[in-house]
Amino acid sequence: MGLTACFIVLAVREARELLFYWSNGWNFFEDSKINWATYYNRRTWPFPQRPEDRMSNKQRVCFGRPFFIVLVGFFAAIFTHVTLHPEQWRKEVHGSKTTYHYIGVPQPDAH
Repeated sequence: MGLTACFIVLAVREARELLFYWSNGWNFFEDSKINWATYYNRRTWPFPQRPEDRMSNKQRVCFGRPFFIVLVGFFAAIFTHVTLHPEQWRKEVHGSKTTYHYIGVPQPDAH
């Protein structure tokens, strides 16, 4: 549920920023004032960030946030699948219940 909410918030913020820049003729020099986070280039990461290392508006809107949307969406899909289909993660072998913590590697059930 938490990842789904995060995905929705990121997608809505991205849509608002895309609409803002679309209505301004894709002028990325103007800041949309929609962003709550600061995105930095990875040149000096994880060391303290300098103001000149901040991503530009265009990098943030076209690359930074879409990357996080895809990443969060991928993990949300995996967690949703595991939550809604727990029977695929349990199997009975010779009368003994076995739990699959990893695909294809049976682990004995603790019960």
